[in-house]
Amino acid sequence: MKRSIIKLISQLLKLIGPFLGIIILAVINGTVGFVLAMNITVFASLAILKFMGISVAISYTILFTIIIASGLLRGLVRYFEQYSNHYIAFRLLAILRDKIFGALRRLSPSKLDDKNKGDIISLLQSDIETLEVFYAHTITPICIAFFTSLIVVLFLGFTAGWIFALVAFISYIIIGILIPIFFYKVNHRYGKKYREELGTFQGYYLDSIYGNYEIISQGRQKERLFEVNCLSEKLVSENRKLERKNTLFKNITTGMIVLCNGLIVIVGGWMIQKGWIAGPTIILAYVTLTSSFGSVIALASLPNNLAMTFASGNRVLNLLEEKPFVEEGTKIKDFKFESVTLKNVNFSYDGKKILSDINMKICKNEVVGILGPSGCGKTTILKLLMHFYNTDKGSILYNDKDLKDITHHSLYENVNLFSQTTYLFADTIYNNLRIAKPNASEAEIIEACKNASIYDYICGLKEGFDTMITDLKDNLSSGEKQRLGLARVFLRKPKLLLLDEATSNIDAINEGIILNALNHYAKDMAIVLISHRKSTLAICSRIYQFKEGTLCLL
Repeated sequence: MKRSIIKLISQLLKLIGPFLGIIILAVINGTVGFVLAMNITVFASLAILKFMGISVAISYTILFTIIIASGLLRGLVRYFEQYSNHYIAFRLLAILRDKIFGALRRLSPSKLDDKNKGDIISLLQSDIETLEVFYAHTITPICIAFFTSLIVVLFLGFTAGWIFALVAFISYIIIGILIPIFFYKVNHRYGKKYREELGTFQGYYLDSIYGNYEIISQGRQKERLFEVNCLSEKLVSENRKLERKNTLFKNITTGMIVLCNGLIVIVGGWMIQKGWIAGPTIILAYVTLTSSFGSVIALASLPNNLAMTFASGNRVLNLLEEKPFVEEGTKIKDFKFESVTLKNVNFSYDGKKILSDINMKICKNEVVGILGPSGCGKTTILKLLMHFYNTDKGSILYNDKDLKDITHHSLYENVNLFSQTTYLFADTIYNNLRIAKPNASEAEIIEACKNASIYDYICGLKEGFDTMITDLKDNLSSGEKQRLGLARVFLRKPKLLLLDEATSNIDAINEGIILNALNHYAKDMAIVLISHRKSTLAICSRIYQFKEGTLCLL
């Protein structure tokens, strides 16, 4: 989604509504802090003038008291300003991460299939950290620069003359507004491009790490390394472009400050020549203006920061506003599975017809098989039963109740989908199994492992159930991973078990043991078993076969 800058900023600022009071406190402290810092310079200049014999109405005692007090108070208000900024920023970081994880849960699993893993990681890490800079180091500095500049303009106008105030006003407009806006427009597209390249690089790099076994086995190390280096160079190149623009901006800002300081001297000299002011007045105006640029210089990094912030903000807001493929039901919060019926179900994906007039009923205590080649739509039926997608036409009824009315929590308490790809966490085998049932007893875990034909293998390991599964799972074969996944299923004992090519990576002997176990579990549950091998479906009481997008009894 493309947003205007105004809309994007307003959406980002809405998030800090509850912290408005703390932001006001941070701005007050920041503004007072800069005024105190200027006090040190201005009153020190007055002390020097007094020492040079120029008439100054304030005594040395008062001058040095103000200088010392300003220094001490400056440190105190600076502390409270930074504390307030970072309190807001880190609280918002927690809120944003919670919102993003909530969005990911809402979009998963079907909507996340199309997303780059690197983009998601970039969102959770880099983009959120970039927004932290916006909230902690952008909002309040802009407000502080505005109020500090206003105070200086008024001070110069009433003490030194409104011509000096006009020079200061023009200087602030050029340095604090015009130059940053110009460079933001230049940097905006570079910031967007950099965030895109970062997500691409992270996704490709993660795939290279997790797919290292396949890369090595296929002898593609050099080619993969070359691609990683190319993507890395693109990322570095985009970052260099940003840095070059930012450096140029800082140099121009510094040059403009020098010119503005020079303009004060020229204007002051002209006014002295006209007899309008005395020498000490121009010194006071010059010192006041030069010391006031600190708050405006704080805006020097904004074009680069804002370019990155707005790119990150757009990505975060796009995710938060993205709609899932399905809306979760709310009417039925607790049901006990007895049967599921598919009535005239049609489904298309990306304009391609996948299922046509599917009719089938599955009841408790039976095993139903679905036979067909890869890509025919077998897995799609299971995903529809899990409510990952909505049907185009027709309906899916659980216990004669529409699937769309059932909460996902209640649905997943009854229905479990086991796919041919099992994800194992970098933890012990024991903890990986307990994910299915945290309060499972040792006897239940052993029974589940025996039924999945993995118990003897685990017992043969040196650490047994305490064996650590590595991050890359390279200490397990694909068949062993699949059998551990099946052990989870047997431990959970759902009322409806959906098995998608559950034994595709398992040898014939272990497959036979698992199929016998499934036949035994069918006494307490319904099982849908899909496969492209007819022999795998031998335990089924009824077998359907795909023909031109629809199901026929075999």
